[in-house]
Amino acid sequence: MELKGVIFDWDGTLVDSFPACIKATKEIFSLYGIDLDEQKYRENFSPNWYEIYRNHGVPEEYWKDIDLMWKDYFDYSLVRWREGAEENLSFLKKLNLKIGVVTASTKKDIEEESPYLHPERYIDEWILWEDSEKPKPDPLPLMKILQKLRLSPYDVVYVGDSPQDIIMGKTLKIITIGVDSSFTTPDRINSANPNFHFSNLWDLLKFWKDLLNL
Repeated sequence: MELKGVIFDWDGTLVDSFPACIKATKEIFSLYGIDLDEQKYRENFSPNWYEIYRNHGVPEEYWKDIDLMWKDYFDYSLVRWREGAEENLSFLKKLNLKIGVVTASTKKDIEEESPYLHPERYIDEWILWEDSEKPKPDPLPLMKILQKLRLSPYDVVYVGDSPQDIIMGKTLKIITIGVDSSFTTPDRINSANPNFHFSNLWDLLKFWKDLLNL
């Protein structure tokens, strides 16, 4: 395999948005009489927000209203790069590899986070929530980012922090890497059988160096 690109998930994988997510979700759910348990949230986390609503018993009639409230409750200033994220991205960019992101974050989310993170320094292409008619684990978002990057499934590695990420990648026979994060549990990632699994992004950086003999 000649590695030509790396595709990442965003929330939890490259950035730590968990404090902002859990705070906003707790506040919004409380409006509907739902007391959010963090452990249950991690055990049932999905990059498809409607699955999260369903898993926590939010009636479907309120889902669109919650979508509209999100921007008022989510504190984008709390979102930070994960430790080792920029080091991974800088390393890959120096090798002239293409870097893409497939995320359930919206265009509005990324626009609000960009002044704090400046992801344009590293990311070549994005597939956001609005860009795909089907969410993860359906492979459509991944197919779309491959088209934008002009790469094939055999040219890339996919890195994510949820079982849905891993299932999506494996559906297209892409090499998958699971990375632990605050959003889910290691057991859930392992349940999807990623090709590789790391507890942090420093171990991922070492993997790239070993893989490329650098």
